[in-house]
Amino acid sequence: MSLPSTPQLQRMEIRTLNLELNESFAISGGAVDVVELVLFRLIDTAGNIGLGEAAPFPAYDGVTRDGVLEAIPRLDFSFLEHSPPSQNSTESLSWIADQWSSEKVPGPLLAAVEMSWWDLLGQFLQMPVYQFFGDHGHSAETGITIVVGDEIHARKSAERYRDQGFSDLKIKLSGDVQQDLSRMTAVRNAHPECRLLMDANGGFNLADAICFVEELSAHGLEVDFLEQPFPADSLEENRQLASHCPIPILADESCTSAESLRACFNEGAFSGVNLKTQKSGAWESVLIHKAALQSGKNLMIGGMVESPLSMTLSAHLVRGLGSFDWVDLDTPLFMKEHPFKGGIQFDSSIVQLKTDPGLGISLNPDFEGWASSEWIPVWQREK
Repeated sequence: MSLPSTPQLQRMEIRTLNLELNESFAISGGAVDVVELVLFRLIDTAGNIGLGEAAPFPAYDGVTRDGVLEAIPRLDFSFLEHSPPSQNSTESLSWIADQWSSEKVPGPLLAAVEMSWWDLLGQFLQMPVYQFFGDHGHSAETGITIVVGDEIHARKSAERYRDQGFSDLKIKLSGDVQQDLSRMTAVRNAHPECRLLMDANGGFNLADAICFVEELSAHGLEVDFLEQPFPADSLEENRQLASHCPIPILADESCTSAESLRACFNEGAFSGVNLKTQKSGAWESVLIHKAALQSGKNLMIGGMVESPLSMTLSAHLVRGLGSFDWVDLDTPLFMKEHPFKGGIQFDSSIVQLKTDPGLGISLNPDFEGWASSEWIPVWQREK
C-alpha cells in the first residue's frame, strides 16, 4: 500500500480569540485596545493540526472580525475533500488561493486558511515552512512601532525602545503636520542613532504632505521612508508628492496584490512596498515579493495587529524569501498575554525561529482566554 504524498484533510474548525494590548495601537484611522482574532484549525486524517489566524484591523482598512465570520459561510470549502497537489510544489503552496481566485475573500480570511494549510503541509513533509522557499539565515532584526500620540508619548516610547535595543523606530503619523513634526523631533532627540521610519496610513492630503516633508528637511531630520501618505486610491497625489520628495515612498494600503503593485510603481511612483500576509493572503504576498524584486524596488514586511501565530508565518517568509530592506514584526510585543507556544521569538530586536516542522507553533490549552469561545466546525470530510 502506497503512502499519500500530501496530508489527507479531515476537517476545519474556527474559534474566536480576544487579546488585550499593553497600550492602544493607534494609527491615523483609529485605534484598538483589544485585538479580535479568528483562529483556524485544519486537521488531517492522522490527527495532525495546522493553525491559522485571521487578524483584521478595522482602523486600517475597515475589515472587522464580524466581516470575516460572515464571509465564511459564503465560501465553498468542498475542495478540501480532494487530494491537494503533491509535496511542496508551487501548485501546493498556491492551492487555496487558486481555489478562491474568482471570489472576493477578505485578506485575513484567505491568510488564515492558507496559513493552516502551509503549517499542516510542513508538518507532513517534516520541514519548516521557510524551507518551501529557501533559507536566508537564522535571524532577522525587527523595528518597533511608536503609535499615534502626543510628543511626550513619542519621547518616552523612543527612550524605552532605545534602552531595549531597537534601532529601527517606525512612527505612526497622525496627518497633523506640526504634531507629527514635534513627535519626529522628540524621537530623534531621544534616540539619535536610530533609523526613522514613517507611516501615515493614508492620513495626509497633498498640501499637508508636501509641507510635512519640507519641514522634515528644514529641521535636518533624515528618514528611511514615508509609507502610504494618502488613501489607497490616491496614486496621482502620490506621484505629485514623489516629484517634490527626496524621501522614498512605500505603498501599503494601495497595494493588495502583485497586479496592484505594478500600478503603484507605474502610476503612483512608489519606491517600494510593505508586504503583509493579512492584507493580501500568504501566496499573493509571495507574488508581491517576486514582483517587487523584479522591479528593483524596496521591500518591507509588516502586519496588522497580529499575534505570534500570524507573525510566525511572516518570520518564515523573511527567512525563506530574504531580500527585505526593513522588517516590522513587532505586534506580538504589544500583547499582554496570549495562548501560543513556540513560533516567533524575540531577543530584544532580533527575531528568531526554531527549525521545527511547519510553523513550529502550538496552543496552550490552559490559557484563560479560551473560556469565551469554543471550536466550531466549518468543513468536514464526508463519510
